[in-house]
Amino acid sequence: MPHPHAYGILIGNNAGGAGQQPLRYAEDDARRMAEVLRQLGRYGTSDLQVLTKPTSAAILSAVDDVTRKMQEHARKGEQAVLVFYYSGHAKANSFSLGGDELAIAQLRDKLRQIPTTLTLVILDACQSGQFARVKGAEPAADFSFNSVSRLTTKGIAVMASSSGQELSQESDELKGSYFTHHLITALRGAADADSDGRVSLDEAYRYAYRRTLSSTSQTQVGTQHVTLDIDLAGQGDVPVTYPAEARSQLELPAAMDGKVLVLQKPSGNVAAEVQKAPGAPLRLAFAAGAYEATIRANGKVLRCNLALADDRVVAVDLGLCDDVKRSGVAKGDGEGETEGVESPASQPPDVPATTRPAAKTPWSAEITVGYAGLTTDAYNARLEEFGYRGKSWLPGTFRISAAASRAFTENVSLGVRLNTLGADTYERNVSGNVDKFDWAGYGAMAFARASVVVVGRAHSWTLSLYGQGGAGIAMARTTLSTSARSAPSERHDETEFGLLLGATGGFEVRKSAFAMFAQAGYDYAPAMRSLTGETHSVGGWFLEPFGARFYF
Repeated sequence: MPHPHAYGILIGNNAGGAGQQPLRYAEDDARRMAEVLRQLGRYGTSDLQVLTKPTSAAILSAVDDVTRKMQEHARKGEQAVLVFYYSGHAKANSFSLGGDELAIAQLRDKLRQIPTTLTLVILDACQSGQFARVKGAEPAADFSFNSVSRLTTKGIAVMASSSGQELSQESDELKGSYFTHHLITALRGAADADSDGRVSLDEAYRYAYRRTLSSTSQTQVGTQHVTLDIDLAGQGDVPVTYPAEARSQLELPAAMDGKVLVLQKPSGNVAAEVQKAPGAPLRLAFAAGAYEATIRANGKVLRCNLALADDRVVAVDLGLCDDVKRSGVAKGDGEGETEGVESPASQPPDVPATTRPAAKTPWSAEITVGYAGLTTDAYNARLEEFGYRGKSWLPGTFRISAAASRAFTENVSLGVRLNTLGADTYERNVSGNVDKFDWAGYGAMAFARASVVVVGRAHSWTLSLYGQGGAGIAMARTTLSTSARSAPSERHDETEFGLLLGATGGFEVRKSAFAMFAQAGYDYAPAMRSLTGETHSVGGWFLEPFGARFYF
């Protein structure tokens, strides 16, 4: 049976809509996805359309163009498949294309009407799991290994980088999104669990799910759960790429157990990152060229220079790799040598210690008052879409905080802080009925402070500069009040919690056990979440010009 005709529409858009920060790597991700499909997926160069910074009209035009080709194949009784990939910003109901938007429902309907043998939709965007809520779709949790036997080549499958309530994330280290990076690595062969030389839809999903979840588990934004929803009929497997057909391949030996990072030379771009487990060799397909592999295994870091050539499989020989000497000990790592640093025990007795003694008055308590600015983001925009308008004539609110700390050296102290965050009121009037939405934020944080005396003498008066940072919990209290002429008023209260991160800088003028100080900073506190998926930070920039601190 001849291989199906294969087409691809790959879209990358770094620009966001109102209130959305530009992305850095979405357009590069689309190009990289096109490259791996062209190299390993049996796609012709002319059959892959890569659109960067497109308008909604350009996307719909590309879909219409592919639809006409698919209709011709269907008329001839030929099989044809389509991969539609999008990387960029999205909201609950639309894709954000800079100043333009494309409704998810409109695109979904168009894709479902294309007469393909198989349509694979890959979405790398926030809340992209919303796309796949179509009749007849199966949730990813039910897509087990055994279900492959009743799938395949007739219908639509949607793989999304995150669930309907999660944010998708980029990585500066990977120079791309976590999801697309791991999906491309999967398609290059890392996901070929049965070693048949092909990467199936099931294998690619399982690999991308595990690796994306692992990579995002330590980020501040939180974990991403890749989803796969399927609406397919028939039987058989769904191959996506064919790494065994690649002319140049890299083989990791069976006994290797560690993390492998492969970089292209001389660009330094990340080509793949895999966690190799012992048991069987693993082959990855790359274009011929120069590469560098960094391997972390058995407490060592090895760097291997590799030259891949056509019609060859290059096996990594650890004996030919360079041992990378670590120049220090990472946080939390008790092993390894530290070069150029003497331990305190090795210093001569007449050399004073470099760590200053703790202050004689280690404890302090403080209180501040000031002004807190408000954060404007997609949450506010969503309220305005529903007709709500802010009632405050100032872009901020009153702020008060209290803290206690203990000095462990002359320059370093640790403490806790309680404070108010932002607060605001929104109202809307619908046919004489007034709805009111109030919210207020509060925070509790543990912090570390570092200070330096710039003017003055101890036991007299001093002028110090300091900076501090911390983390804790933010709480948002919301109240929705509705009133109608013909119905009793209703009130709905809700309390939500979220992460609180803060950074502060200021100066202090101290005389003996009393000090006056002023400070400014920023609190990030994404504690409010709307029903449509937007998250709002109840923190923001703040200025506290009046502070009093007592030492004891």
